Amino acid sequence: MNRNRNKKHTPVRMGSADPEVRTPSLGEPGALAERIDALGLADHVSELDEVGLTVVPQAKLGLPDGFFHSLRDKILEIAERRTGARLDLERGVVDAEFEDPTGAIGQFFVTHMIFEDPMFAEILVHPVKMALMEHMLGPHHRLSVSNAWIKWQTPATWDSPVTTAMHADQGQVPSPWNPAAPHVANMNWLLTDYTKEDGAFAYAPGSHLEARMPKGDEAVQRAVPVEAPAGSLVMFQGGVWHGAFRKETPSLRVSMHGLHCRSYYIPQQDFRGHVPNAIIEASGNPAYLRKLLREDDLWMDSTVNNRFKVPSLKGAVS
Repeated sequence: MNRNRNKKHTPVRMGSADPEVRTPSLGEPGALAERIDALGLADHVSELDEVGLTVVPQAKLGLPDGFFHSLRDKILEIAERRTGARLDLERGVVDAEFEDPTGAIGQFFVTHMIFEDPMFAEILVHPVKMALMEHMLGPHHRLSVSNAWIKWQTPATWDSPVTTAMHADQGQVPSPWNPAAPHVANMNWLLTDYTKEDGAFAYAPGSHLEARMPKGDEAVQRAVPVEAPAGSLVMFQGGVWHGAFRKETPSLRVSMHGLHCRSYYIPQQDFRGHVPNAIIEASGNPAYLRKLLREDDLWMDSTVNNRFKVPSLKGAVS
């Protein structure tokens, strides 16, 4: 990862201001600090606090190359089925052109991936992801987005150095924000190598400490690329200014994203009641996954057995 080492950032301890702590985390034994230590994540936690973003290498994730290849190939398979386009890892979009704005910029999202295959649930319950997400959002967080991202060579007619405008994911919340308690946080599983030339993720180190959205081109001026090999996991908090550099090469850039939010924040996608139970049960941590999908949110149920919830009278015949 390419970091801006010339600027000093005052670290913050995320999670310290979490107002929602009521029960221990589901599905993982031990306190969060113990899990962070056992997984060797202390340096990554420090990076999240100080820089706002961290890159976890494949070796620390403990997942083989084949897992990432399968995830990448499944995304391309689903994208081809949904769009009708032919997508080639080396050549990009083959024998077809997308209409604007997709065609003009050279990228698109493949949404609601968790509906498609159990492997998209498996990455949500990975212990490293769980620990770092809990550090940022506390134990009571939800899945907001389950999207893949496919990107190819940026058309010459696109006149910006970035193809995704620099922004912060929690921009809907009025500033100033508390850097120690972000409203949202994101995961980004890299399924192809990331370099600046290949249209890498762009971010401004330490920008979460500004506690606001960027103004003018200040975020572009401060942006550096996240350069990391396929098989890496990028985690960052919702106050970080980020986007993506334009892609100068014809091959595909493929990644899997998962925006998460605190329980008071409205998720962008509605998963409750829509993810097959077989996928939830096969995830390896169904209790945590149900929490992510809001399946545990009893306030969402207006009725029980097709009857409105009311108190029972003593001696009443049901």
